[in-house]
Amino acid sequence: MSEIDTMSMSKASRPAPVTLVWIVLGVAWGAFLLPQAGSGLLIGWPLNLVAFCLAILIMVRGRTVAGIVAMVASVVVSPLIYLLGLLLLLLTTAFHDVDIDIQESGPVREYHAPPPRIEQSPSLQVTVRSPGGHYPELSDISAAIDGHQT
Repeated sequence: MSEIDTMSMSKASRPAPVTLVWIVLGVAWGAFLLPQAGSGLLIGWPLNLVAFCLAILIMVRGRTVAGIVAMVASVVVSPLIYLLGLLLLLLTTAFHDVDIDIQESGPVREYHAPPPRIEQSPSLQVTVRSPGGHYPELSDISAAIDGHQT
């Protein structure tokens, strides 16, 4: 009976998942770049871990260069893309509450403080009444002030 070489058969029957690792890395990088809080941590980093494990599997199955390139992409490129995604998230949320609508806002109203109150000294008002209860004429008042009335 001939002995079967199990190593050569396993390599022939199971190809290295090179395209799968790049698909997983692409989805992880897309999750990193989404301007949605938590998408990088909850989706991107677990997928990056899967891509790292797939890179190890590629190297075990004999495609050493393809596995090393995928591993370097997982270890070096992924954090850079994650930081870029954080920057995008920061920029999209920094101006979220700012309304810039020139056509609907209308003219800019200026608000001024009210003018200061100028206190006026009370005016002297003299009312002269005759004993009969009626108001005298202006000429009679000026004569009374001057002391020329009889």
